Amino acid sequence: MAAVDGSSGRPSFADLVAAIPQPIPEMTHAPRPLKMVEGEVYFQFTKEEITRSAEPFRYSVVLKFLKNRPSLDAVRAFIHSRWGLTAIPVVSSMRRPRNVFVCMANEVDFTQALSQEVCEINGNFYCAFRWSPDFNEDAAPSRVPVWVTLPGLPPNFYQEAFLNILMAPIGSFIRRDNPTRCATRTDGACLCVAVDAAKPLLSHFWIGAPGLPSSRKQEIIYETLPAYCSSCNMQGHNARTCNPGKVENIMRMEHETEDAGVGKVTEAADVDQVQLVPETEDLSMQLVDQMV
Repeated sequence: MAAVDGSSGRPSFADLVAAIPQPIPEMTHAPRPLKMVEGEVYFQFTKEEITRSAEPFRYSVVLKFLKNRPSLDAVRAFIHSRWGLTAIPVVSSMRRPRNVFVCMANEVDFTQALSQEVCEINGNFYCAFRWSPDFNEDAAPSRVPVWVTLPGLPPNFYQEAFLNILMAPIGSFIRRDNPTRCATRTDGACLCVAVDAAKPLLSHFWIGAPGLPSSRKQEIIYETLPAYCSSCNMQGHNARTCNPGKVENIMRMEHETEDAGVGKVTEAADVDQVQLVPETEDLSMQLVDQMV
């Protein structure tokens, strides 16, 4: 049966290619000798080389689950059905059992992933962070995406160019919600901003010189700001309520879980590769044959 829109309903060749993980692009490097300092071997790369090597992952985020992490299949299914992305992301595990690496195909999907209003998957809450080459799995970055409201902001300031300027003292503008973007709600603007939770937060700013009758004092409401501890670099509590022993126990348990699971995960991955890859290739070729 033909599709309602007149198409055949079968996946296109581009869809098939997009659904199959693609190799990352290779780079060329000039040969260089290894270096040693006090018996330690090390290699050194330029900042430009590191930046170029990270280019395939520039639209990647890390999901740090606060307690239990769903299976990767559950994460993939949830993202596919709930995040509203334009392309299929690559979802993979990381060294720490509670972390998930999600690589988006474009900036639109990347922004959408970072600015989810409800950060939970099947009841398991997480914090989303932008990935970079110096990302540390053992610490929670203090820079986090936060939804803020600017109550009563006049709708003529809802344009992205204005919001980028107004959010500069707070953090990096990520995106507006749809009612703000379309000005269908004019009681204030709601937007997502990357905020440094370790620093004091700005409670208001002025549009126009402070105190003048023609100026406006604009209140800032932070809707989803997580607690951040500068002592242990973890989220969920602050320095006053920090319990170093509890944090160490959590890290130790994660390391033990990681060490115990490495062998099993490797064996399972090998079996999956043997059993699933040929089936995937056969299915892809069958679909391509049907299209031809």
